[in-house]
Order: sequence, then C-alpha cells, then structure tokens
Amino acid sequence: MANARTLTDAAGDVLPCQPVTASYFHVENSIVANGIRADIRHFAWERSCDARFEPDSHYLDYSLGPRAHGARLLSEGRRNTPPFGEVAYLPKGSAFEAHCEPSEYRVLCLTFEATAAERIFQNEDLPSTLRPCFDVKSPWVRQGLARIAEEVRNPGFAKDMLVETIAMSLVVDLCRHLQGRQISDDMTNGRMADWRLRRLQDRIEAGLAGPLSIIDLAQECGLSSRHLMRTFKNTVGMTISNYIADARIAQAKRDLVQEGAMIKVVAGNCGFQSAAAFSAAFRKATGLSPRGFRQEMLHGTH
Repeated sequence: MANARTLTDAAGDVLPCQPVTASYFHVENSIVANGIRADIRHFAWERSCDARFEPDSHYLDYSLGPRAHGARLLSEGRRNTPPFGEVAYLPKGSAFEAHCEPSEYRVLCLTFEATAAERIFQNEDLPSTLRPCFDVKSPWVRQGLARIAEEVRNPGFAKDMLVETIAMSLVVDLCRHLQGRQISDDMTNGRMADWRLRRLQDRIEAGLAGPLSIIDLAQECGLSSRHLMRTFKNTVGMTISNYIADARIAQAKRDLVQEGAMIKVVAGNCGFQSAAAFSAAFRKATGLSPRGFRQEMLHGTH
C-alpha cells in the first residue's frame, strides 16, 4: 500500500485507493454496485519504498495470498502498528506512512462510496471514531469477503445485487465487531485500555515541542474529549493536562544536563513560547530555576 489517488479503470469507473508506487498493478476483475466497489487486485513492488497512504473511502482488504512481512503502515504520531492479518480495515479520512518491501499481493479490495454504507459507518450508536484494524478477526466479515471474492472471480446472475447485499450486511458485522472491540478495550471500571494509553503517551512524548490539544489527542485515540479526560484520570491518577506539564518538565530536566544546552532552546524543545514562561513553570515544578537546576546537577556529578 502507498499513496492513494483516484484513477479510472477500463470502463471509466472511479478506482479509489490505488497504490501508485507499485511497480506492477492490475485489476483482474471487479463488480460495482451502487457505490460499493469490489476488485480483485494484483500488484507488486520490485524495490523498497516509503510513501503515504490516505484512503479516500472506507477500505476493506482481504488477502488472497500470504502477506509480505516487510510491508507496514504507521499511523501519524505512532511508532509501530500491529502486523496485517487476513482482513484489514482502514477508515475513510485516515492517514498513514507506508513502507513497502519487494513483494507481491493479490487481494480483494472492497471500498464504499454508497450513501447507505456511509450512514452505517457514521451511525450515532458507534464510537465517535472507528479506528483502523489491521487484523479483523470476525468470522462473519471474513465469510462475507470470501463470498464476494468468489462472485468477483466468477460473476453470475444479478451479480451487482448480490455483492451489494452481502457488502451491506458485512458492513454491519464489521461495525458491530469494531464497536464491541473498542468498548471492551476502552473501559474496565472506567479505565483506559492499555493500547490506547500507550498510543497517547507516545503521541505526547513525540509532540512536546509543539501544542498538544485535548481535541487532537482524543482524535488520536478515537475517543471524545470528555471520555478521554475521564478515562485518563481514572487510569493514571492525574489529569491529562498535568501529565503533559510533567512530561515537559521531565524532558527539560534531561535536556538541561546536556553539555552546551541553551535555556532558550530547551524551552522551545519542551513547548514553551518563551524562556521566561519556561523558567516560571520550571521553578514552580521544581523549586529551582533552570540555571540553578543545571548547576546543582552538575555539581552533584563531581
């Protein structure tokens, strides 16, 4: 997978989510039904490459062969993601950094532009954001995709009606699966799931030099701002704002003892707009000025 762009196939239909860096790309067969598109795609990379992938529709990927071990997608702000399973789901509007090793794929690609499918994905009974799932383990989803793959290979009477019916049922099963997974992951006695806490901590550590808004952090985790603040405090024992403030001071302490570190530069690296604001926050947190802390630490090492 790599950058997505919108192209057309031989019939002039829109072809979403094509990996444009692939050395070889071929659509073996496809069925389009009321904005739902099912393609069997065969593509390959002859050399390693890095790119960006931004799905322009809800995207389900069903592998018809082994996955290449060297291929991966990284969500923005994340350091790692789980490996791909047989079925993967990527939500519309998500963004990933893609790395591809020399490899070859055959997949059933299912994309959704139909209004009816959009209404299901955006239903108010679902979590505010359905997160990507690189290994969808729902047997109902897998069976639906296998049935569609067989129909795309060997289309028969009323093929478009059959694909649309199976796909819409499959969307409901997928959303139920992801909803149940998120709810079970999200809260046990009001606590945040471990995977979500790790993602949040990684995002905070990576973003200390810039602004860290609650809204952006909530979107990173697929939660509402209110839910994020409540479950974070229940899990960590402090508000997320205090956690960020402590993380900035902890980073400042590490930077200050580095040889040649300038107070102004340390302040900027830790997200403070001025050396004066940094000094005031540092003194409030530690009882020392940044310069005094550095002198004390250096004196203690002799």
